[in-house]
Amino acid sequence: MRKRRILLLAAVVGLMLAACGNSEETAGKTTPGSIEENAGTETENLPASQEYVSEDGAYKVILLEGLTQEDVQIQAGTTMMELDGGSERTGFSSVFLGTSKLNIPGNPHDIESLEDYADYITNLFLDGTGMTVSWEDTDAPFVEGADRCLARDGVARIGASKGQAYACYAETSSCYLTVIILGNDDDVEEARQVVSMEILDEAAGQAGTRDFFNSMTAVLDSVNGANLRETFKMLVDMDAEEDQLEALASQARQSLAYSWGIEDTAGLMEMADWLMNEGHNQEALELLQAYGGTNEADRSAFDAGLKAQGLDEGTCIYLLAAYDAWSAYGDGAIAAWDLSRVGTIMGFGYAAGYCTYEEAMDKILEAAEKAQQLFDSWKDFNTSYLYGYSYWAEESLDDLESSAAERAELVNGMESQSNGPFSIDWNMALKKEW
Repeated sequence: MRKRRILLLAAVVGLMLAACGNSEETAGKTTPGSIEENAGTETENLPASQEYVSEDGAYKVILLEGLTQEDVQIQAGTTMMELDGGSERTGFSSVFLGTSKLNIPGNPHDIESLEDYADYITNLFLDGTGMTVSWEDTDAPFVEGADRCLARDGVARIGASKGQAYACYAETSSCYLTVIILGNDDDVEEARQVVSMEILDEAAGQAGTRDFFNSMTAVLDSVNGANLRETFKMLVDMDAEEDQLEALASQARQSLAYSWGIEDTAGLMEMADWLMNEGHNQEALELLQAYGGTNEADRSAFDAGLKAQGLDEGTCIYLLAAYDAWSAYGDGAIAAWDLSRVGTIMGFGYAAGYCTYEEAMDKILEAAEKAQQLFDSWKDFNTSYLYGYSYWAEESLDDLESSAAERAELVNGMESQSNGPFSIDWNMALKKEW
């Protein structure tokens, strides 16, 4: 039987449309004392509660007992859970979102505070639902490990119907946490009494092959705003409206045609095979050889030789990127740049209708296995990727004003996260999980 998950579906579609398309408020006080007050209350006076752990093992939420959980991994480092009241609590719905500050869904560029994030993510969740909420700041519960917390009460309206809303936000040095709760007065008030969020340290240990794939595309997913493959699959599984799916499919087809020249199944598979077997990597090695780079043991001498030939700056930059990559990884050179994008185009191809989800995953598995053969770690894979970006964009990684340097900063930030996309085991055994 089809279930309506208005809040979650609207949020996911909003994120995907942002990805494909390429007012300051005073915070409520953080009141650790409110937790102590609850701790001193007899347990039987509180509503029955339950722990809900995200599918990736990264987050825990305590909310009312007996809710139905649905998980969506939007992209590496971003997890969404819906907790639905079902027939026991009709109309009750809660959404939790945990996301890295480097990987905020939709890729906003103007988030400078927890208030900015709260405004942005709440609007994103509610956009397309037909719902409006009038928010007022309220005392925020204490969240273990958070640097700041804020909370808001609200009155939610859809047409003539009215209900209650509550939202709690927290931030650490590296991530944001969000819980948004909607329902009738009594249910929301009970949820407020028990709601709690926590970051766990289990994500890397629970990671599987699908998570490995998501890590391979994590950088571009962050730039695009989301992982289209997994989110589109979840929308299909949740019986999203056909017009919502078609809006994403149309944009996926446009992106493939404009950026890749892919317009059908044959073109998709041909491009994926080219990326895995030839790609920019082979082109870079051939050009490097043609300019004598593979015969030159000294980078400075090679650089001087290029300048002596009167080559333009862009040519020198991409040849030096190829030289650096070849020096580090031999024939693997910038292969990570090609292999990472197999996951991206296959995800768009699935959304566009050019392949099934299983066909997309099978092809990405081939790319992932080849990546493990060529590189020894995420560090090596990411370095090769960045050399590839420098080669492709003709921008030096040393130019702090370039998009190449921005991409390198993004990679460095992700690598530093203890539960980030590159914390999972590079040498894990990859297997079909779909």
